[in-house]
Amino acid sequence: MNKKVIRILALVLVAVSLFSLCSCDFGGEEDEKIKYARAIPQTKNEILERLNLVISDVKTQKPAVSYSLDQDAGGADCENEYVDAAFKTVANELTQEEFEQSSEYGQSAKDVFPLMGSENAAKLEPTDIRSAFITDNLHDRYYVIYVTIYPEFNPTQDSGVFGKIFKITDDSEIINNFKSVAQFMTFDSYNANYHIGTIKATIDKETDHLTKLELHRNVAVDTVITGQGTLATVGTVPLTFNYNSTANYSMNWDDPSTSKVES
Repeated sequence: MNKKVIRILALVLVAVSLFSLCSCDFGGEEDEKIKYARAIPQTKNEILERLNLVISDVKTQKPAVSYSLDQDAGGADCENEYVDAAFKTVANELTQEEFEQSSEYGQSAKDVFPLMGSENAAKLEPTDIRSAFITDNLHDRYYVIYVTIYPEFNPTQDSGVFGKIFKITDDSEIINNFKSVAQFMTFDSYNANYHIGTIKATIDKETDHLTKLELHRNVAVDTVITGQGTLATVGTVPLTFNYNSTANYSMNWDDPSTSKVES
Protein backbone atom coordinates (compact mmCIF):
# COMPACT_ATOMS: atom_id res chain seq x y z
CA MET A 1 0.00 0.00 0.00
CA ASN A 2 2.79 2.38 0.90
CA LYS A 3 4.55 1.56 -2.35
CA LYS A 4 1.42 2.51 -4.32
CA VAL A 5 1.17 5.83 -2.47
CA ILE A 6 4.83 6.56 -3.15
CA ARG A 7 4.37 5.81 -6.87
CA ILE A 8 1.32 8.08 -7.08
CA LEU A 9 3.18 10.91 -5.32
CA ALA A 10 6.11 10.47 -7.70
CA LEU A 11 3.81 10.75 -10.74
CA VAL A 12 2.19 13.87 -9.29
CA LEU A 13 5.60 15.48 -8.76
CA VAL A 14 6.62 14.69 -12.35
CA ALA A 15 3.39 16.21 -13.67
CA VAL A 16 3.87 19.36 -11.57
CA SER A 17 7.45 19.70 -12.83
CA LEU A 18 6.38 19.42 -16.47
CA PHE A 19 3.61 21.97 -15.94
CA SER A 20 6.11 24.38 -14.39
CA LEU A 21 8.46 24.03 -17.35
CA CYS A 22 5.63 24.63 -19.81
CA SER A 23 4.51 27.68 -17.86
CA CYS A 24 8.02 29.12 -18.09
CA ASP A 25 8.07 28.59 -21.85
CA PHE A 26 4.69 30.24 -22.31
CA GLY A 27 5.81 33.15 -20.17
CA GLY A 28 8.84 33.60 -22.40
CA GLU A 29 6.61 33.84 -25.47
CA GLU A 30 4.48 36.44 -23.73
CA ASP A 31 7.60 38.53 -23.07
CA GLU A 32 8.54 38.36 -26.76
CA LYS A 33 5.21 39.66 -28.03
CA ILE A 34 5.37 42.81 -30.10
CA LYS A 35 4.35 45.96 -28.26
CA TYR A 36 1.98 48.20 -30.20
CA ALA A 37 2.63 51.96 -30.17
CA ARG A 38 -1.08 52.49 -30.85
CA ALA A 39 -4.08 50.21 -30.97
CA ILE A 40 -4.88 48.87 -34.43
CA PRO A 41 -7.81 50.83 -35.94
CA GLN A 42 -10.97 48.89 -36.71
CA THR A 43 -13.55 50.91 -38.63
CA LYS A 44 -13.19 52.39 -42.12
CA ASN A 45 -12.94 55.92 -40.75
CA GLU A 46 -10.43 54.92 -38.08
CA ILE A 47 -8.25 53.19 -40.69
CA LEU A 48 -8.35 56.26 -42.93
CA GLU A 49 -7.50 58.51 -40.00
CA ARG A 50 -4.46 56.33 -39.21
CA LEU A 51 -3.36 56.38 -42.86
CA ASN A 52 -3.58 60.18 -42.94
CA LEU A 53 -1.63 60.37 -39.68
CA VAL A 54 1.30 58.18 -40.72
CA ILE A 55 1.53 59.97 -44.08
CA SER A 56 1.54 63.33 -42.27
CA ASP A 57 4.33 62.11 -39.98
CA VAL A 58 6.56 61.59 -43.01
CA LYS A 59 6.18 65.24 -43.98
CA THR A 60 6.61 66.66 -40.47
CA GLN A 61 9.25 64.32 -39.01
CA LYS A 62 11.26 64.06 -42.26
CA PRO A 63 12.74 60.57 -42.46
CA ALA A 64 14.83 59.69 -45.50
CA VAL A 65 12.47 58.91 -48.41
CA SER A 66 13.19 56.89 -51.54
CA TYR A 67 10.80 56.90 -54.50
CA SER A 68 10.67 54.80 -57.66
CA LEU A 69 8.05 54.18 -60.33
CA ASP A 70 7.22 50.91 -62.09
CA GLN A 71 5.15 51.34 -65.24
CA ASP A 72 3.90 49.49 -68.29
CA ALA A 73 1.39 49.92 -71.11
CA GLY A 74 -0.59 47.44 -73.17
CA GLY A 75 -4.02 46.30 -74.25
CA ALA A 76 -4.03 48.42 -77.42
CA ASP A 77 -7.32 48.54 -79.29
CA CYS A 78 -7.40 50.21 -82.71
CA GLU A 79 -9.44 49.68 -85.84
CA ASN A 80 -6.16 49.38 -87.76
CA GLU A 81 -4.32 46.09 -87.31
CA TYR A 82 -0.93 47.64 -88.09
CA VAL A 83 -1.27 50.06 -85.20
CA ASP A 84 -2.18 47.19 -82.87
CA ALA A 85 0.88 45.25 -84.05
CA ALA A 86 3.19 48.25 -83.63
CA PHE A 87 1.91 49.23 -80.20
CA LYS A 88 4.18 46.84 -78.27
CA THR A 89 7.19 48.79 -79.54
CA VAL A 90 5.41 52.05 -78.82
CA ALA A 91 4.54 50.94 -75.28
CA ASN A 92 8.17 50.04 -74.57
CA GLU A 93 9.25 53.50 -75.69
CA LEU A 94 6.59 55.22 -73.59
CA THR A 95 7.39 53.38 -70.37
CA GLN A 96 11.13 52.71 -70.53
CA GLU A 97 12.09 55.88 -68.64
CA GLU A 98 12.99 55.17 -65.01
CA PHE A 99 11.87 57.53 -62.28
CA GLU A 100 13.80 57.58 -59.02
CA GLN A 101 13.99 60.33 -56.43
CA SER A 102 15.00 60.57 -52.79
CA SER A 103 15.29 62.95 -49.87
CA GLU A 104 17.76 62.68 -47.02
CA TYR A 105 16.92 62.44 -43.33
CA GLY A 106 15.78 65.86 -42.07
CA GLN A 107 15.26 67.16 -45.59
CA SER A 108 11.90 68.27 -46.99
CA ALA A 109 10.17 65.53 -49.00
CA LYS A 110 7.80 67.92 -50.78
CA ASP A 111 9.09 66.98 -54.24
CA VAL A 112 9.13 63.26 -53.52
CA PHE A 113 6.19 62.44 -51.27
CA PRO A 114 2.50 63.41 -51.60
CA LEU A 115 1.19 66.05 -51.58
CA MET A 116 3.63 66.73 -54.39
CA GLY A 117 5.22 70.16 -54.30
CA SER A 118 3.82 70.96 -50.86
CA GLU A 119 5.08 70.83 -47.29
CA ASN A 120 1.60 69.61 -46.35
CA ALA A 121 0.68 65.94 -46.37
CA ALA A 122 -1.97 64.24 -48.44
CA LYS A 123 -5.25 63.91 -46.59
CA LEU A 124 -8.03 61.68 -47.83
CA GLU A 125 -11.64 62.14 -46.74
CA PRO A 126 -14.08 59.28 -46.06
CA THR A 127 -15.98 60.25 -49.22
CA ASP A 128 -12.78 59.81 -51.26
CA ILE A 129 -12.36 56.13 -50.56
CA ARG A 130 -14.28 53.07 -51.59
CA SER A 131 -12.89 50.61 -49.04
CA ALA A 132 -10.33 50.27 -46.26
CA PHE A 133 -9.09 47.27 -44.31
CA ILE A 134 -6.07 46.08 -42.33
CA THR A 135 -4.05 42.87 -42.21
CA ASP A 136 -2.29 42.20 -38.93
CA ASN A 137 -0.25 39.06 -38.34
CA LEU A 138 0.38 38.83 -34.60
CA HIS A 139 3.88 37.44 -35.18
CA ASP A 140 4.88 40.15 -37.66
CA ARG A 141 6.34 43.47 -36.64
CA TYR A 142 4.31 45.30 -39.28
CA TYR A 143 0.64 45.74 -40.06
CA VAL A 144 -0.66 46.76 -43.49
CA ILE A 145 -3.40 49.20 -44.45
CA TYR A 146 -5.17 48.71 -47.80
CA VAL A 147 -7.33 51.51 -49.20
CA THR A 148 -9.07 51.85 -52.57
CA ILE A 149 -10.17 55.16 -54.06
CA TYR A 150 -12.94 55.82 -56.56
CA PRO A 151 -12.36 56.11 -60.33
CA GLU A 152 -11.86 59.57 -61.86
CA PHE A 153 -11.73 61.05 -65.33
CA ASN A 154 -8.76 63.27 -66.26
CA PRO A 155 -7.65 64.12 -62.70
CA THR A 156 -4.95 66.74 -62.20
CA GLN A 157 -2.39 67.32 -59.47
CA ASP A 158 -4.49 70.18 -58.10
CA SER A 159 -7.92 68.60 -58.27
CA GLY A 160 -9.60 65.31 -57.61
CA VAL A 161 -8.73 62.48 -55.29
CA PHE A 162 -5.90 60.95 -57.34
CA GLY A 163 -4.12 64.30 -57.27
CA LYS A 164 -3.90 64.09 -53.48
CA ILE A 165 -1.91 60.88 -53.55
CA PHE A 166 -0.45 60.24 -56.99
CA LYS A 167 2.11 62.21 -58.95
CA ILE A 168 0.11 63.17 -62.03
CA THR A 169 1.72 64.44 -65.21
CA ASP A 170 -0.26 67.18 -66.93
CA ASP A 171 -1.63 66.64 -70.44
CA SER A 172 0.90 68.85 -72.23
CA GLU A 173 3.81 66.92 -70.70
CA ILE A 174 2.18 63.60 -71.59
CA ILE A 175 1.74 64.67 -75.20
CA ASN A 176 5.38 65.74 -75.15
CA ASN A 177 6.40 62.27 -73.91
CA PHE A 178 4.66 60.77 -76.94
CA LYS A 179 7.28 62.49 -79.13
CA SER A 180 9.58 59.58 -78.31
CA VAL A 181 7.51 57.46 -80.71
CA ALA A 182 7.02 60.16 -83.37
CA GLN A 183 8.66 57.90 -85.97
CA PHE A 184 5.65 55.59 -85.64
CA MET A 185 2.76 57.90 -84.80
CA THR A 186 1.80 61.28 -83.39
CA PHE A 187 -0.84 61.70 -80.69
CA ASP A 188 -3.42 64.40 -81.35
CA SER A 189 -5.42 64.16 -78.10
CA TYR A 190 -5.33 62.50 -74.73
CA ASN A 191 -7.97 61.48 -72.19
CA ALA A 192 -7.34 59.38 -69.12
CA ASN A 193 -9.98 57.36 -67.31
CA TYR A 194 -8.50 56.33 -63.95
CA HIS A 195 -9.91 53.08 -62.63
CA ILE A 196 -10.02 52.24 -58.91
CA GLY A 197 -6.71 53.24 -57.30
CA THR A 198 -5.12 51.18 -54.55
CA ILE A 199 -2.98 52.25 -51.61
CA LYS A 200 -0.88 49.83 -49.55
CA ALA A 201 0.77 51.24 -46.41
CA THR A 202 3.14 49.12 -44.29
CA ILE A 203 3.45 50.38 -40.71
CA ASP A 204 5.80 49.44 -37.88
CA LYS A 205 3.72 48.37 -34.87
CA GLU A 206 6.29 49.43 -32.29
CA THR A 207 6.84 52.96 -33.62
CA ASP A 208 3.71 53.48 -35.73
CA HIS A 209 5.99 54.76 -38.48
CA LEU A 210 5.13 54.32 -42.14
CA THR A 211 7.93 52.22 -43.65
CA LYS A 212 6.58 51.51 -47.13
CA LEU A 213 3.89 53.04 -49.30
CA GLU A 214 2.72 51.57 -52.61
CA LEU A 215 0.33 53.48 -54.86
CA HIS A 216 -1.13 51.63 -57.85
CA ARG A 217 -3.22 53.02 -60.68
CA ASN A 218 -4.67 51.57 -63.85
CA VAL A 219 -5.55 54.13 -66.51
CA ALA A 220 -7.56 53.63 -69.69
CA VAL A 221 -6.12 56.05 -72.26
CA ASP A 222 -8.36 57.27 -75.07
CA THR A 223 -6.51 59.08 -77.84
CA VAL A 224 -6.34 59.78 -81.58
CA ILE A 225 -3.15 59.00 -83.50
CA THR A 226 -1.80 59.81 -86.94
CA GLY A 227 0.50 57.22 -88.49
CA GLN A 228 4.03 58.27 -89.41
CA GLY A 229 6.89 56.65 -91.34
CA THR A 230 6.06 53.01 -92.06
CA LEU A 231 2.57 53.64 -90.63
CA ALA A 232 1.86 56.74 -92.72
CA THR A 233 -0.81 54.89 -94.73
CA VAL A 234 -2.82 54.36 -91.52
CA GLY A 235 -4.01 57.96 -91.54
CA THR A 236 -5.73 59.31 -88.42
CA VAL A 237 -7.51 56.75 -86.25
CA PRO A 238 -8.69 56.41 -82.63
CA LEU A 239 -6.59 54.32 -80.25
CA THR A 240 -7.21 53.10 -76.69
CA PHE A 241 -4.72 51.40 -74.41
CA ASN A 242 -4.08 50.71 -70.72
CA TYR A 243 -1.37 52.32 -68.63
CA ASN A 244 -0.35 50.85 -65.26
CA SER A 245 1.99 52.28 -62.69
CA THR A 246 3.03 51.59 -59.12
CA ALA A 247 4.76 54.30 -57.11
CA ASN A 248 7.01 52.75 -54.46
CA TYR A 249 8.09 54.72 -51.40
CA SER A 250 10.35 53.51 -48.62
CA MET A 251 11.11 55.47 -45.45
CA ASN A 252 14.23 55.21 -43.31
CA TRP A 253 13.63 56.66 -39.85
CA ASP A 254 17.20 56.18 -38.58
CA ASP A 255 18.78 59.48 -37.54
CA PRO A 256 22.37 59.35 -38.86
CA SER A 257 23.48 62.03 -36.38
CA THR A 258 22.75 59.85 -33.36
CA SER A 259 23.77 56.39 -32.27
CA LYS A 260 20.14 55.42 -31.70
CA VAL A 261 19.01 53.27 -34.58
CA GLU A 262 15.59 51.72 -35.05
CA SER A 263 15.92 48.03 -35.74
